[in-house]
Amino acid sequence: MSQSVDRTVDPLDRTVDLDSTVEISALTSAGVPAGGYTVPAPEEDAEEAPRKRLKSAIFWSYALTAGRLGTTTIVTFVLAKMLGPHALGVVTTALLFVMITQMLLQQTLLTTIIQREKLDPDHLDAGFWLVIGGSLALTGIAAGLAPLWASFNDQPQLTRLCIALTPMILLQGLTVVPEAILRRKMTFRPLAIRTLVATAVGGVVGIAMAFAGYQAWALVAQQLVTGAVGAAVLWTVTDWRPRWRLPRQAAKDLWGFSSQTALGGVGVFLAIRMDVLVIGKFFGANATGLYRIAQRLPDMLTEVTSRSLQQVSLPELARLQKKPVELGDRLAKMLHVSAVTGLPALGILAATAKPLVALLGPEWSPAGTAMQLLCIVGIVNVYGVLLGPALQAVGRPGINTALSWVQLAVGVTTFYFIGQWLNGSQDDRAQVAAIAIGMAAVELSITILMMYITFARVLKVSSWQILGPTIPAFLAGSAGFLIPFFIDRFGLISGPWLLKFVVYGVLATGISGGLLLALDTRTRGMVMRKVQPLLEKKFGTK
Repeated sequence: MSQSVDRTVDPLDRTVDLDSTVEISALTSAGVPAGGYTVPAPEEDAEEAPRKRLKSAIFWSYALTAGRLGTTTIVTFVLAKMLGPHALGVVTTALLFVMITQMLLQQTLLTTIIQREKLDPDHLDAGFWLVIGGSLALTGIAAGLAPLWASFNDQPQLTRLCIALTPMILLQGLTVVPEAILRRKMTFRPLAIRTLVATAVGGVVGIAMAFAGYQAWALVAQQLVTGAVGAAVLWTVTDWRPRWRLPRQAAKDLWGFSSQTALGGVGVFLAIRMDVLVIGKFFGANATGLYRIAQRLPDMLTEVTSRSLQQVSLPELARLQKKPVELGDRLAKMLHVSAVTGLPALGILAATAKPLVALLGPEWSPAGTAMQLLCIVGIVNVYGVLLGPALQAVGRPGINTALSWVQLAVGVTTFYFIGQWLNGSQDDRAQVAAIAIGMAAVELSITILMMYITFARVLKVSSWQILGPTIPAFLAGSAGFLIPFFIDRFGLISGPWLLKFVVYGVLATGISGGLLLALDTRTRGMVMRKVQPLLEKKFGTK
């Protein structure tokens, strides 16, 4: 289950190419909140100005997500090959502990500041000092609870690692309000710059320490340096500065919505990370490292292709919170973009998953099947990623909160029985595959329920209106899953893993891309509008 979209007066119900990636023109309207104030659209170019802002925001949102995840994924795979599954699994378990508190900070006031229809400087000051106070308190609490976390996972070495990672909580707190201001303005370029610089510097430090033989501590250093550099760069590119005061009324205004969002955020985070918690508890660090590699690329593709839209969706949808029909239409258009960019990519990854992880070394090969199964989780998340922001935009975060805790309860039960069933097994492949199957089942059931509530009960729109345009992308993605099955079933290709990776990838890309262009008229129209001028220029024909 994940989280955004909207519809206003839209004179151009057509696609507009944005660096050959997404359809945008139907996603724009007037009056985007800027900074701490609601800024009306200018009288002249009343439609063009917000369209340009949204196009720029989506482009930089994609750059932000792709840059962050591309860099961190490359670094993660390099470190995984150097350090092996055990070291990666230990740090993944330690990070899970710290990330719970980081998420709490991220999901409270950041979302509240973005969503509020009216916001003044007092709210920003109050939000900053509330977050800093909470960060310091949570840092101390996390350090005190680190031994309990280590004991729970039967890994004594986690205590020192968890304590060493706790400064990330305060670093996260320092970035919440500046980041919220930029997101509210839909100014993603500074965020993209911050992310690229921080992840690159952190990656270099991590790899250097891995070469020096620091093992798990290389991953810890990578995280801390990335957080510190990211905070420093963000404050450099942001001109807002807090005042030394805590306005009580503004703090009270923020707290009511924040408490609901925070509760929902905790539930969502625990629900989507319950698999890692259980696999660490029952199966140990080696299986956790294998599962993390299997999870990394499906997560990355979902983040780049779908959650990039999610970052833009809340401020865009919040403007239409009193126009549910228009919001529903916008949601349909955004979900189509999410599906077109996300589903074929996940199908191609599923086709190449086994040879890809085998290239890291034989100790990583058990992660191949799990990666294919987690691509199914990615497909579910492509459909669910915009639902949470849609509910937040219309002031119904309580629904998201309730469903996240239902998902958590179902997930705890499911993964507990999987853990008990395979506890004592030495088969890493079976362990990580079973957890992946459980994750796919839980995500699918909760997302279907959330779709029903969002579409039928809250927005009161037809599910087919929202989901129908995504069918061609779904079929294109499904084709990728079938390619390795048919090739392996009939023994069509033999040879090294690198050869299989190339052949599977080429076939999956060609077949998925061909199906998408053949079945999806919107995508085909966008491509033709891009290609036709080039053909006319080259051949002089129309």
